[in-house]
Amino acid sequence: MPLTLRYAARSDVGLVREGNEDSGYAGPYLLAVADGMGGHAAGEVASRAAIDELLNADQLPDGDPIDVLSAAVSAANGRIDDMARADPSRAGMGTTSTALLWNGVQLALGHIGDSRAYLLRNGSLTQITRDHTFVQSLVDDGRITPEDAREHPARSVVTKVLQGQSPIHPDYSIIDVQAGDRVLICSDGLSDVVTDQEIESVLARAHTVDEAADQLIATALDAGAPDNVTAVVGELVEADEADASGAAATVAAAYIVGSAAEDLQDAQPSEHQEDPEAMRYAPRARRRRRRRWLRPAITVAAVIVVGWAGLTYANGWVRDQYYIGTSNGQVAIYQGVRHELGPVHLSELYTVPGGLPLEALPTVYRHEVDATIATDDLDEAEQVIDTLRLRACRAHDSQTAPAGDGTAADEGDESDGAFPGLLCSE
Repeated sequence: MPLTLRYAARSDVGLVREGNEDSGYAGPYLLAVADGMGGHAAGEVASRAAIDELLNADQLPDGDPIDVLSAAVSAANGRIDDMARADPSRAGMGTTSTALLWNGVQLALGHIGDSRAYLLRNGSLTQITRDHTFVQSLVDDGRITPEDAREHPARSVVTKVLQGQSPIHPDYSIIDVQAGDRVLICSDGLSDVVTDQEIESVLARAHTVDEAADQLIATALDAGAPDNVTAVVGELVEADEADASGAAATVAAAYIVGSAAEDLQDAQPSEHQEDPEAMRYAPRARRRRRRRWLRPAITVAAVIVVGWAGLTYANGWVRDQYYIGTSNGQVAIYQGVRHELGPVHLSELYTVPGGLPLEALPTVYRHEVDATIATDDLDEAEQVIDTLRLRACRAHDSQTAPAGDGTAADEGDESDGAFPGLLCSE
């Protein structure tokens, strides 16, 4: 029996961020989430641009759905490039992009970044995307466990996003589905604070996709929601069931949420603001910030009560922290935290391992080191250095491999890289 797609989308700014850099879309054929990054309003611009291009694919695909999805993702990347060139203040902005395109039989998946897609079948949840992140590379190399990755201080460092650069290498695949399957696409604002077990429970128990999306956002908010949270939920149902429930009558409706919705709402004439269909495109009402006065009050009280003892403890804690930065063009380890209290610096250069120029790193890693990568201790900092060196050496080895030899650089290769000053051997 033919299947049809039910869908819902929700987005919330969260409890810490001032603005929403997430954008989401749910329509009869397309489900998508874009999580922007770049700061200075650039992240929300990038996610908006991605969704604006992707929603052009929200129709029954004429041909291979992966080709249709790939063209939309490439268009989004090109648009981000054009916008960054037109406004230098937006240089470096980017966005994740995770989308599912329904062709009436299967779902085509296109994914780049650390937003996630999940499939719930018979009450069991499976992650159907792979995070393009620094910590995922550590997991792949066997350096940390998936459980460690959830708490790793560099877990938000992405290795692939839409940033206007070419070529791009998203992951594409076909997902076979059956009646009763539910799918979820979410930003890391959900998956970072809500476990897979909790997601599975919510998706399995919710009676409708709207209820599932609402409960997922509420669960993230209850967990503290330090980041923007976006959830797009789809469900495959038999076509006659959809007709009986009245879903067929509204099949053309769509949800646009997050930053893209705020942009759309601003563009709508005021006389349409109360129209029920128009309001479907508006972001969900934000929860009131919880006790915004509480943190400053506690901070002041703690300083008064703890006094010098607190400062002594804080100094000891700061000296136990390490982060990755640069010194004279070389990747370096710093002791402390990258903050200042007036004229007092809270960090100092600990060591320059040598043989690892910043410019030798792939672009994504270079940007992250420029912004500094926090670590829990010295061992972890040295582990990050080792991984950065390995990534740099692999990148330059692959660029200098003899043309036409049909082989890629061996991941265990420890030979000197081609980049000046890059040392890949002991």
